Amino acid sequence: MTAKQETTPSHAALEKQYFEEARDWDADKTALIKRSEKRAWTMAGALLIVAVLEAVGLASLAPLKTVEPFVIRVDNNTGVVDVVSTLAETAGEVEESAQEALDKYWLGQYIRNRESYQWGTREYSRNLVGLLSGATVQQAYASYTDPKQNPQAPVVVYGQNTEVETRIKAISIINSETVNGEPRTTALVRYTKQVKRAGERSPLTHWAATVTFTYLNTRMSVEDRQLNPLGFQVVNYRNDQESIGG
Repeated sequence: MTAKQETTPSHAALEKQYFEEARDWDADKTALIKRSEKRAWTMAGALLIVAVLEAVGLASLAPLKTVEPFVIRVDNNTGVVDVVSTLAETAGEVEESAQEALDKYWLGQYIRNRESYQWGTREYSRNLVGLLSGATVQQAYASYTDPKQNPQAPVVVYGQNTEVETRIKAISIINSETVNGEPRTTALVRYTKQVKRAGERSPLTHWAATVTFTYLNTRMSVEDRQLNPLGFQVVNYRNDQESIGG
């Protein structure tokens, strides 16, 4: 009996062992939960980083994909359709490059001085058009405006008391190419002309000029360079009256 009592744990010892095992189990359970939470937070952090990287990637690609609406113009008189320019989506205004604006400036200068007429500025306009023209176009224009060679020269037809007013309607760049190493651009210039005499005005007429031009860095006098600083040269010129009505 005495031996059995020495080998059999007491109630208090069993109870102590039970509580110690319970505490160990609870500690293991708590550690397992903490490890699971740590893994969950690690995965959540990784997913957040991936999401941020995707957002940055999409933002960097945004400039490569843009919507650029454009303006299509239809001439009411001829029905001809052409694209004006790129339309800024935010501002809603027509935008054009600096080079295009420069081209249109010189084209406007050329057409207004070539197709308009005023007695007081006739020599200035004639000289300027000659300066802005290549050799072939310059020669043809000189012959056209010389009353000794052309009985219908403007100075003969209009004289001192008649004025021809020219207004630009639209300028469209339609082609660019390189000819013998020389970059050339072709544009379509639409404009109106009206002859004004004392006390009367003729009906408005509509015209379309096809102009091929380039820029040449050639030798010029100081006076010529001041009038044509960039060497603008018209190398081909065709002018047609547009029909009205329909």
